[in-house]
Amino acid sequence: MFPSDVTEINELVSFAKRDGTVYYFNGPMPVFSHPETDRASFRMFASQLVVNDNCTQAQIVRAFGISAISMKRYVKQYRQGGAAGFFKGRAARQRRVLTPAVLQKAQELIHQGHGRKQVAQELGIKSDTLRKAIQAGRLVEPIKKSEAFADKSHRSVIDSQADMGMGCVRVEQRVLAAFGGLVEAPARFEAGRDVSGGGVLWALPALLANGLLHWQAECFKLPRGFYGVVPVLLLMGFLALARVKSLERLRFEAPGELGALSRT
Repeated sequence: MFPSDVTEINELVSFAKRDGTVYYFNGPMPVFSHPETDRASFRMFASQLVVNDNCTQAQIVRAFGISAISMKRYVKQYRQGGAAGFFKGRAARQRRVLTPAVLQKAQELIHQGHGRKQVAQELGIKSDTLRKAIQAGRLVEPIKKSEAFADKSHRSVIDSQADMGMGCVRVEQRVLAAFGGLVEAPARFEAGRDVSGGGVLWALPALLANGLLHWQAECFKLPRGFYGVVPVLLLMGFLALARVKSLERLRFEAPGELGALSRT
C-alpha cells in the first residue's frame, strides 16, 4: 500500500515510506506523517486532502490502490465527524436482554411446560428474542411426546451441552470405562430424523455380507474402554461409504451425528 520510493498523488502532493513511517509532501515540504501501520491516520489525512481540495478522490484511489467506495466512506466520515471521528472507540454494546439470570429463569419455565408465549410474557421479553435463543441452542425445549424422533437440531443442542465435551453423552458409562470398570459400552439404538449421512445404512447389509465383522474377534482386540471393535469397524465402513477419505477428516465432521448414525 505504501511503496518505499516517492510516489506522486498529483503534481503538488506526494508521499514516501521511510523506515516504517509514511511522509506526505506538498512540493518539497513535508506536511504530515504517520506509522505505516496507523491506518486510522491514513484515512483521516487522505480524507482531509480531498475535503480541502488538495486532491481528488480518484487520485487517492489510484495512488494507494484502495477501492473507490472505501474512499467515499472515509470522506463521508470526515465531513460528519471531523478528524476526531477516525479515532473514536467503538460504541458500547447495548445491554443484553437475555442475561444469564434471565436465561436460567427461562429454561426453568420451559422445563415446567410453559409455552414460548407464556415464557416471554412472564419475563417481559419479546417472543422473537426467545425464539432466536432457542434456535441458537442457548435454551433447550424438551422433545414433545408427539415427536417420536429427535431431529438434528435437538441432537446438536444435546451434544453441545454434554458435560464431558462435544457429543460425549452417556457420562456414567464413560466414567466407568475410564476406570476400567466397563469392557465396552453396549449399543443403544434410538429412533432419529434427518441423520447426516443416513443413506449409508442402506449399504450396511452388504458390508456385513461381505465380511466386515467376520474376523473381528480373531484379528482385532481393544483394551477395556467405552468403544469396542465393532463400533470402530462400523465407523470405518461408514466413512468409506460417505467418502470421507482419511481419519484426519473426522475433525470436520459432527461427532454427535456420527454417533447417531451408528445407533439409529
